[in-house]
Amino acid sequence: MCALVLSEEGNLVRTAERLHTSHSNVGRKVKSLQKDWGVELFRRSLSGFELTDEGRAALREVRKSLEHVQRAFDRALYSAIKNQRPFRVGYSLYVHGKILPFLQRLGAPGTGFSNLKLRADTTMQLVPRVLHGELHIGFGVMPILDRDLWVAPVAQEHFSACIAETHPLRTRSRLSLRDLANETLYWMPRSVHPAFYDQVSDYLHGVGHNIDNLQEARAIIQGIDLAAHNLGVALVPQSASRFQRPGVLFKPLTDKLIQIETALFVRRDKMHGDVLEFVNSALAELQSAKTDLH
Repeated sequence: MCALVLSEEGNLVRTAERLHTSHSNVGRKVKSLQKDWGVELFRRSLSGFELTDEGRAALREVRKSLEHVQRAFDRALYSAIKNQRPFRVGYSLYVHGKILPFLQRLGAPGTGFSNLKLRADTTMQLVPRVLHGELHIGFGVMPILDRDLWVAPVAQEHFSACIAETHPLRTRSRLSLRDLANETLYWMPRSVHPAFYDQVSDYLHGVGHNIDNLQEARAIIQGIDLAAHNLGVALVPQSASRFQRPGVLFKPLTDKLIQIETALFVRRDKMHGDVLEFVNSALAELQSAKTDLH
């Protein structure tokens, strides 16, 4: 560094000022460098110090080396800052059942995102939180239509019917929504995701359901509890069977024209740095587990 700055300043005093040291220290370091290399890098002149031909050749490479050192420092600093500040990811409770365990693994100690902070909310609340910068990434339920968001579908899941273990259809291994046309169906409130709600209700109407029989359950577990008390049937994601509530049975639905599609979304203008790194890591791992997510 002393040699490089001296080549630019040509003067020991100005070099020392730039490096916040004494001119005698600069002189000793440059002299020691030339001695170690066995090459004269500078010659004295009336105006100060000038590079020799050997010095010019050497200092070109020194400058490149110092630029690499600076980049190394910048990367180390970026990594340290990234690992100190929280990386905020939101998820809807209606996303594929394997998404939350995946996020917990991705944020485990010793991983590249051990500073991961998870927030649960509805898809309709996650979208503005990502757009306003409160969250880096969101995992929600399609459709997600905002043009300022980059959206990537990552998982699909079909529905199950949760019925009381005393229900007349308890012996059936699978059910169709036509089988349940006269039942009270508990499903998420329309306010949670209007576009998705309307897709499901339109399908139900098409297979003979009276939409007045479609009732709101504020959460999946609430719908399961209502089914357990034989007050109706809960329409739930297939992965909801993990709740293991006594008194209910989960019956896969044969209806494949409706499904819950989970998507990752992020602001388009934030697709760089640690956000892009997270997106690439998440998509690569989810792609490798694709058979478990469909």
